[in-house]
Amino acid sequence: MQITIIPASTRVGTDTIRYLLASPESPTVIGYYRKLSKVPEEFSSNPNFIAKQGDVEDASSLDFSSSDAVLSITPIWHDGRDVVEVAKQVSHNVRDRLVETGTSVKKLVILSSLGAQYTEGTGAIATNHAAEQILGSTPNIPQILIVRPVYFMENWITALETLNSDPPFFYSTFTPSTLRIPHIAIKDIALSLSRNLLSTTPLPGPSPHALELHGPTYSVEDVQAVFSKVLGKEVRVEEIPKEAVEGFYKAVFSEGDVAKYYADMNNAILEGGKLHENPEPTGDVRLEGETGLEEVVRGWFGV
Repeated sequence: MQITIIPASTRVGTDTIRYLLASPESPTVIGYYRKLSKVPEEFSSNPNFIAKQGDVEDASSLDFSSSDAVLSITPIWHDGRDVVEVAKQVSHNVRDRLVETGTSVKKLVILSSLGAQYTEGTGAIATNHAAEQILGSTPNIPQILIVRPVYFMENWITALETLNSDPPFFYSTFTPSTLRIPHIAIKDIALSLSRNLLSTTPLPGPSPHALELHGPTYSVEDVQAVFSKVLGKEVRVEEIPKEAVEGFYKAVFSEGDVAKYYADMNNAILEGGKLHENPEPTGDVRLEGETGLEEVVRGWFGV
């Protein structure tokens, strides 16, 4: 069995490859990288791994002719271009090459996000909506699976610098601090993706199928308690009010409308937002991750 991951350098892509290479099925895994220098040594030294140079922005660099299954991941570009328009273009690139070269592909797995079923009101999640619409209609692939995880626990790693300050603190754009948000760890996403890529058992009914990945629900206060426990000292939280969220993101993403897309995504989770108003499952299948936030945070600090 041969499985292709594109792009392979993302956090989810890397962990998925790791699970695939460790699986008893021993598939051949192809990973596409813009720069082959990004290939981890643990992969390049594995005889079941093949690194290929390719870029989703260059359709001609992609070839799925020997693939049985493909995982497509849609990153968000931070270079000032409209993130949704770029997502549409790269999704068309992957789709076109699947049609042209992917005659052996039996399964396409699309990493998306909870909320990608909505056409508006979700900010940056609109990139995943675009990918779902374009890749989900790829012809001649027997199974198409859309995987929609909830909020990544690893997103809190942006707090690492301020957590290492004295005294430690972190910023939160989720307000109020009692707001509860479902989380999932990347390792649980990757494990689910690897299992679905390897599975030869078809899901009942027509494609595309939607799989929601959930995990523990945490408030900002819960996150604060985890940080304090792991560090062994009191950690302060500095809340960013809703009206200041876009300005907060502009300090990080200064190019184009990237900050607005992130702010709109953030505010969709708050009270009155699209994802706050519609918390019910919308996928065909729902799975629960098992990893807790404390385990993830301890991994950051090596404790």
